[in-house]
Amino acid sequence: MRKLSTLMTLALVLSFFVALTPAQAQDDALTFWTFEYAEDVDPFFEAYIEEWNATHDLQVVRQEFPWAQYTGEILTTGIATGEAPDVFFISPGDWRRYAESGLALPLEDYMPDYLLEDLLPASVEAVTLDGHIYSVPFEMEPVALWYNKTMLEEAGLELPVTWDALLAAVETLTTSERYGILIPTNPDYYENFVFYPFLWMAGADVVNDDFTAAAADTPEAARALDLWGTLVREGYAAPTSTGSDPTDERFPTGQAAMFVSGYWVYGWIEANYPEFLEHLAVAPIPAPDEGDAQITVYGGWTVMVYAGTDHPAEAAEFAINMFGAEDNARAAAWGIEYNTKLSPRQSVVADNADFYENFPHNVFANDIFPTARPEPSYPPEIAQAVWGGASGRDVRRGQR
Repeated sequence: MRKLSTLMTLALVLSFFVALTPAQAQDDALTFWTFEYAEDVDPFFEAYIEEWNATHDLQVVRQEFPWAQYTGEILTTGIATGEAPDVFFISPGDWRRYAESGLALPLEDYMPDYLLEDLLPASVEAVTLDGHIYSVPFEMEPVALWYNKTMLEEAGLELPVTWDALLAAVETLTTSERYGILIPTNPDYYENFVFYPFLWMAGADVVNDDFTAAAADTPEAARALDLWGTLVREGYAAPTSTGSDPTDERFPTGQAAMFVSGYWVYGWIEANYPEFLEHLAVAPIPAPDEGDAQITVYGGWTVMVYAGTDHPAEAAEFAINMFGAEDNARAAAWGIEYNTKLSPRQSVVADNADFYENFPHNVFANDIFPTARPEPSYPPEIAQAVWGGASGRDVRRGQR
């Protein structure tokens, strides 16, 4: 299938924005953009916006977009066409280019002291550039190794804790009807996100600390890339992603024995495949060799305010109070009731100790999160080089 020309693609995108609801173009309202969440998450936003609109003259209108469009061209095109939202969710993968290009409003003058004291220092550092806080962190989603414990038991396998053991296990677990493991293979920011722990555990990184030189062209990086390449090339991992990488129905339906993904998987399975919970287990990602430190990554969207908003004070207040109100009940509800996510607010975990004693929340809070680094934010050209390396493997395309 031939690619659309650049001109035609731009025309389609522009026509999409023309069709947006009139509320987006209103000067007397704050516009708030997110990607589409599951229907049972929408009440979270509805309740907060209703509360805001009942107590403020300046009303808020939320617009949501399909995942692939939002994480692709929506935000960039919105700003380019003069349809930028006042407040929007931003991923770590896109965060730096918005912060560096002056598109994000600095928020440090609006952030209350109690919130800065409550937030984990690493989460604040992850949204800070040149001394300015450019977004509000509200969730942390460490990546782990989910596995079907019943399949491992039936195969007589121990949980792998090294890369050699992982390769041996997935080889045994792979059949004509089942992959041994699922990893993201679409070349994009999400593939980078899940690949970072493997890169770090191998002793490599993407760039040096001051971003002046590449650091990924090393034997250590080659080892991490070779692991991923072997998984796909040998047919142990699915060679294609589903298009919804953060979740993958092949795992809870028995078409895969393991799944490298984030904390959110539990809430998704609990809501959609509750019968699978008795088979579900989770552990840290295996390290390269016995005795090596286990490292993972945590991601999490943040709330950003557009620097060009006509209502900076109100937009900052709306963005901060969504998850940063002094009463942390809404921040807790986001991770406990509406999703399975850790909060960067230390008080949320402390105030909900009973919840974090239960599986799998205890594993993430006690075993996985202490090994997690925040997802780095790189300029697009660096990020693309990473996923080009991770995806540029000689893979055997198969279907199961």
